[in-house]
Amino acid sequence: MKIFLAVVLTLVVAVVIYVSVNKKKIIQQVTSEISDQLNGQVVIGNIELSFIRNFPHISVLLHDVSITDTLFNTHHHTFFKGKEIFVSINVLKLIDHKPPIKGIRLQTGELYLYTDSSGYTNTYLFHLKKDTISGSGQSEAKNELKNVLLKNVRFIVDDRKKQKLHDLVINQLKVGIDHKENRLVLITKADILIKSLAFNTMRGSFVKDKVFRGNFNLAFQKASKYLSFDSINIQVSGQSFNCSGQFELAGDQPQFWLRIHTRKILYDFVKSALPQKIANSLSIVDVNSPLSASVNIAGPLKGGEPKIYVNWVAHDISLNTLFLDFEHASFNGFFSNEVVSGLPRKDPNSVIEINSFTAQWHGLPVQSEKIRILNLYQPLLTCDLTSRFPLVALNELIGSKTLYLNQGEGNVQLNYKGPLARNDSTNSFLNGTITFKDATIEYEPRNVEMKNVNGKLAFKKSDVLIENLHCNVLNNDITMNGQAKDLLTLINTQPDKAIINWNIYMPVMNVGSFIYLFKSRSAENLKSEKKPVLKVADKMDDFIENGKLHVKLKADKLIYKSFEGRNALADITLLNDRYLIDNVSMDHSSGHIAFKGSLLNKADFHLANLEVNMNNVNVSKVFADFNNFGQDGLTAQSLEGRLNANIEASMNIANDGHVIPATVVSRVDFSLEDGALNNYEPIKKLQKFIFKKRNFDNIRFAELKNRLEISNQEVKINRMEIQSTVMSIFIEGVYNKKGTTDLSIQVPLSNLKKRDENYNPENIGVNKKGGRSIFIRGQPGPDGNIKFSLDLFKEYQKDKKADSLKDKMNEQP
Repeated sequence: MKIFLAVVLTLVVAVVIYVSVNKKKIIQQVTSEISDQLNGQVVIGNIELSFIRNFPHISVLLHDVSITDTLFNTHHHTFFKGKEIFVSINVLKLIDHKPPIKGIRLQTGELYLYTDSSGYTNTYLFHLKKDTISGSGQSEAKNELKNVLLKNVRFIVDDRKKQKLHDLVINQLKVGIDHKENRLVLITKADILIKSLAFNTMRGSFVKDKVFRGNFNLAFQKASKYLSFDSINIQVSGQSFNCSGQFELAGDQPQFWLRIHTRKILYDFVKSALPQKIANSLSIVDVNSPLSASVNIAGPLKGGEPKIYVNWVAHDISLNTLFLDFEHASFNGFFSNEVVSGLPRKDPNSVIEINSFTAQWHGLPVQSEKIRILNLYQPLLTCDLTSRFPLVALNELIGSKTLYLNQGEGNVQLNYKGPLARNDSTNSFLNGTITFKDATIEYEPRNVEMKNVNGKLAFKKSDVLIENLHCNVLNNDITMNGQAKDLLTLINTQPDKAIINWNIYMPVMNVGSFIYLFKSRSAENLKSEKKPVLKVADKMDDFIENGKLHVKLKADKLIYKSFEGRNALADITLLNDRYLIDNVSMDHSSGHIAFKGSLLNKADFHLANLEVNMNNVNVSKVFADFNNFGQDGLTAQSLEGRLNANIEASMNIANDGHVIPATVVSRVDFSLEDGALNNYEPIKKLQKFIFKKRNFDNIRFAELKNRLEISNQEVKINRMEIQSTVMSIFIEGVYNKKGTTDLSIQVPLSNLKKRDENYNPENIGVNKKGGRSIFIRGQPGPDGNIKFSLDLFKEYQKDKKADSLKDKMNEQP
């Protein structure tokens, strides 16, 4: 044996000496033969042999090796280049005609697998020429490598046709190889910088610029050419992962799959490890706390978009979205780029889904069963949202200057299906309800509370519906229903253009309780000085103050002081600076009253313009209820009868709701049937001149028709016929308490005929002259009271004509 080893050693020494002496010749011969076998160009800068240190192994060191394909001068990508290649050879196996290579170490190199857009590839260099192989006479035995070590080696797969780019910088890759009967076990230690892992360069790279590290085992099945690994632990840029996977390395359509799981991973890290397009899609939300996540990736190895499925579990995290930001959020969910099997795995066929979502939004609890985002190219969001909370919690969030929530419970149930975009039309895709229970809401500009608020607001696209909203306002029970078309859109764009059609029912309406509507709005008085969270507050306040509210009111009973109406109906439009009274009607005193008009809001008062129709009402009660229409010439105490009247009036109403008498301007066309005058002082004063024995305390008369013109607390009485149980007279003039009363009373001499108790007065017509008559004139005396005197020379008529002529002259330019 010693002689054999000595012979071997002598031969090896001889080989080393021969190689050293004939190095250039050997390099030239080797590169020429390899180039011919590969059909490419091989260059070796230098060869060194060493055997003493690792005997019986010989170490072959190749310097500056490069391999290029035949079209290198066109694309300029070197297939392989290595600065130093160490090959360990077992001399004894070499002598025994067995595969001698035991290990390979490559220091500083690059392997560049290039395919151009036409399909040409330099990977043919992996395969020797067939004739070379067939003529080699080599046995089926192959080298059984024991270890491979790569340091500072770059590995690139650049497939321009399939738009695939894998670019790995191998800082160190150490592989020990355990040869089994049907498989190889690769004991691996890796430190690799992943510059690119793009299966589609248009969509971006996985784990771009991430450092991959790990100690793990791989299994290579010799027959099927499958490379697999199961539950290995690795790190990517410091984040721990557990991975399983399989790669098919043979066949026309090789496939692969990966399963990756991690805990406590930051959402930003997840996005940074995914292709840019997918990361952009996931950026619609932002998670500020760690997650647990799993990723399944499967697809073709030779290019094409892999199927990606990412699922995650979150517990007690912070979550920011385009719409709302949440705290203490818990949920599970997934991302997939294949919603419909067979369609391209791109954004339009992708989905993000979040399930069992619970969180807090500024202290309010929020839940959602499912949040789904389809088509990440033009994202479509479908979600439900529920929350139950104390209403007072909304005040600081809303920051409204008009509404303040004092107590009660709110319940929100919303559904959204529409674009994932925050703009002025976002609300138009919203449906759901907000329910109020036992709420108290204060309207601050008027300092009025709505108590015991119970009911529901419903959202249907952009419309808002008020459904059976019950409340109590200043001891008035109110039920409200209504609709606001396009409110949720207009409140973002033109809140002053929004219109609410509101139906209100009240069993009893005490008008006096709503005198606050005449009061000036109070200055802003925010009960919280904190900046509101919701930016909609100003828009909501703008709508409340400047929007249009169209109210249809029904009240079984309407009362105001002593006035009482039944079956009241009202159609009123409330604008920012005025109320438009389209129609108000009610039953009153066995008759009916209807009116329309407007109320213009001024700084210190309100200007009212009204048109009133009274049909068959009790005249005494009407005069009493309407404060004698701002005059005291005829009062409720003096009148009886059934009144029909058409009234046009304007007046100023003070902020406390009372009419300012001096501002009343009115025209009253009336007809009084079954009328009577009771203790009417101006008529009773006539008794000093005529019919002293007749009853002037209660005078019944025929239908009384006339036009009264009221202005500046003065009543103008146009010529009016009064056929009564006492006498027949014609009266005209003006009446006031300013000292300018001037009345003319014509008493026909036909009155001298006695009238018994059964006398039935009948009108002859206001234009009748009345025959021979006595004229009496009433004017204020020195004490201010009206004094009646005979007008023997008809001075009243003369003064009337003179005043009329004077007025005409003043009207001329």
